[in-house]
Amino acid sequence: MRHTKIIATVGPATNDPSSLDALIAAGVDIIRLNFSHGTQADHARRFHEVREAAKRSGRHVAILQDLSGPKIRTGRLVGGKAIPLRIGDPLVIAIGDEIGGPGRVWTTYGELALRVSAGDRLLLDDGKIELEVTAANATEIRTVVIDGGDLAEHKGINAPHVPLPSDMTEKDLRDLAFGVALGVDMIALSFVQTANDVLRARALMEKPVPIVAKLERPEAIEHLDEILAASDAVMVARGDLGLEIPLERVPRVQKEILKKARLRGVPAIVATQVLESMRVEARPTRAEASDAAGAVDGGADAIMLSAETATGLHPIRSVEVLDAIIRDAESVTAAVPGRPSEHVDHGQALCDAAVSLSERAGAHAIVAVTHAGWTAKLLAALRPRAAILAATNREDIARSLSLWCGVTPMVCDLNGDVEAVISRVIDEAVRVSAAPDNAILVFVNTATDLDRSGGNFVRIRRV
Repeated sequence: MRHTKIIATVGPATNDPSSLDALIAAGVDIIRLNFSHGTQADHARRFHEVREAAKRSGRHVAILQDLSGPKIRTGRLVGGKAIPLRIGDPLVIAIGDEIGGPGRVWTTYGELALRVSAGDRLLLDDGKIELEVTAANATEIRTVVIDGGDLAEHKGINAPHVPLPSDMTEKDLRDLAFGVALGVDMIALSFVQTANDVLRARALMEKPVPIVAKLERPEAIEHLDEILAASDAVMVARGDLGLEIPLERVPRVQKEILKKARLRGVPAIVATQVLESMRVEARPTRAEASDAAGAVDGGADAIMLSAETATGLHPIRSVEVLDAIIRDAESVTAAVPGRPSEHVDHGQALCDAAVSLSERAGAHAIVAVTHAGWTAKLLAALRPRAAILAATNREDIARSLSLWCGVTPMVCDLNGDVEAVISRVIDEAVRVSAAPDNAILVFVNTATDLDRSGGNFVRIRRV
């Protein structure tokens, strides 16, 4: 069973129920709804279609709402035509929502003009165009082109090393409330800079939903430890991160994030341009395959496909290829340690014992009997070689566990005495994991109530 999870973004290329069925059949564990594009009505329709596709598949597929954040973009251009920018050309970026043309473009993000100063760099269109600020006031930014190219409409603007406010936009506030009411399983928060960004978002929710902090700015790396402590998961969002910090630092920063997240038992997602060439080609480059395998070796809990499945020509094939790359990488990847020993409590000790027992007995799987998912999360942080089957009695908990490395969720009736519960769970575990005759299963439960009869145990069964 594959341990590293696959997240796929839906979009125009996967905008029908049959495509969702194919994505899930190919191995997708989590569907991402990108709120940078489309309307709330569009996303509501996709949400319900994903839920129906998951039911048809018999799997617990989670839905990730990705908030757009304060994305800074250029505006419209005359006739919709790109304008050529050559080295040395002057370019004014004005604040407003008018139509731009040669020598002047517009952006609606007024904070940018208040924050930049002469000498700052601006990167346009994913870094393809570089500008140097020569002067700025509240209404416009004057620049000169350092690296040129053709600038089309609605292209991103990055301002490396320029401190920008991290308050959620009005759109994000509306989308957050909409997603929580809709029932999404997790929410990705864009451009997180400190733990306070996560805490503010959590305080705005009418009911708790796991938060994935997207690490896209240098400030997030500087405050990584506190963000990890405040978040339910993190995402290495290499697109904007690769523009905000020197490109050569991105691999090292990714390794640092994965290492720290693993030690804290916080799931980490690697995202952006994983199999970028498969937007148009049927096969990835060798470098892309190596990059995806390297994320597995580094301990990523999940790998995310973006344009590959949202707008690419080969969305299903992209998932199939990533699934194959991950499986091959996992076949030779040694188990990596989880939390350091100084954080051990009784629950951690029980999970340590279950992992050790599974290794010695050659167990087919470790079964976490868990109401809220905590036991499964503790096990996932330890990275056992055996698969983790998370038996819970709640559908929402099952879906949320889809992000955790090595965890396959299943919904079971957990009422009754321990032996009755284990008997029911065995039947479902054999079905879900296709356990062969005489396979060994290790059962563990880490209820916090130490006085509750049968609330804490490690058991071993042959099926």
